[in-house]
Amino acid sequence: MTTEPHSFPRRHARTQRFTLGAPRSFTVAPDGSRVVFLRSGSGTDRANSLWVLGMEEGGERVAADPHALLGGASEDLSPEERARRERSREGGAGIVGYATDSAVELASFSLSGRLFAAELRAGTARELPAPGPVIDPRPSPDGRHVAYVVGGALRVVGA
Repeated sequence: MTTEPHSFPRRHARTQRFTLGAPRSFTVAPDGSRVVFLRSGSGTDRANSLWVLGMEEGGERVAADPHALLGGASEDLSPEERARRERSREGGAGIVGYATDSAVELASFSLSGRLFAAELRAGTARELPAPGPVIDPRPSPDGRHVAYVVGGALRVVGA
């Protein structure tokens, strides 16, 4: 076995089987105008951001950056979120899952136990008022509300 820092086994481990930096978890808008997905910044960055590919513009842009949303602070996972990630074998960081409304105009996600919503057309994200730690947020089909779980209780907040 080799101990070189650039050996295949070390690169394989550092890049999580060469999956870091690759798009994943796609959602296509019903009208075909955009595709939403998760991707980290590079092949060695574990923190996923929420991206939008605009089919008309042909370009990709970040809709939610975990570093910006947390103000540069590191992630603080609740025991529930840590257990959920272990059960699902999620090795990524940052935004590891999201849900959208039926028109794929609003996405909701949790980050460090806090609730966020991203306006996908505008490419902006904001924190929603919610006690934490938040688990499994889902927007309503019309995008006006977001349901989520905290402390085993289902709650709903306006988007």
